[in-house]
Amino acid sequence: MRFIIPQFIDVEDKIIGPITLKQFLFLLGVALLLFFFWYLFKLWFVIIIGTPIVFLAAALVLGKVDGRPLPGYLKAWLNYWTNPRLYIWKKK
Repeated sequence: MRFIIPQFIDVEDKIIGPITLKQFLFLLGVALLLFFFWYLFKLWFVIIIGTPIVFLAAALVLGKVDGRPLPGYLKAWLNYWTNPRLYIWKKK
């Protein structure tokens, strides 16, 4: 009897084109935030504030640095600068 073993278990499933469920929910949250802004403020203010938010959200969802997703890269960068580092070469 043979069993099929999945090979790519560390890759998230894509639900809409190249976007995973986590990325889709993030974009949905950004869209709801922009709708909330549109409801509270005037259109010109929403366009001025919303344009950088849309570009940042698109970069976070679709951007990659050296083949790694941008949020993971930013998390590693933040951990590098916030965690203490102590390098000991010849401890005596």
